Amino acid sequence: MSVSVVTPTDIHPVSDRPAVSARVLRPLLGALVIVRTPSALWRGTLLSCVRDSAWFVVNDEDVVVHLSDLVSVRAA
Repeated sequence: MSVSVVTPTDIHPVSDRPAVSARVLRPLLGALVIVRTPSALWRGTLLSCVRDSAWFVVNDEDVVVHLSDLVSVRAA
């Protein structure tokens, strides 16, 4: 089993534009992350990110979040 090291990445909103882009999230693909939205804080694995949304697995459930709804994402 190989272990990959992921450096912490904090992504915070900048006014008048999406807080997070797929390009910024890509280094975190496959990593355990901590995600904050305006209504929740949770830990999950980032499986995919595209132009408008990110797909996470949280406690064996799929969660798809529009990128504009993400307040911050960082490696756990």
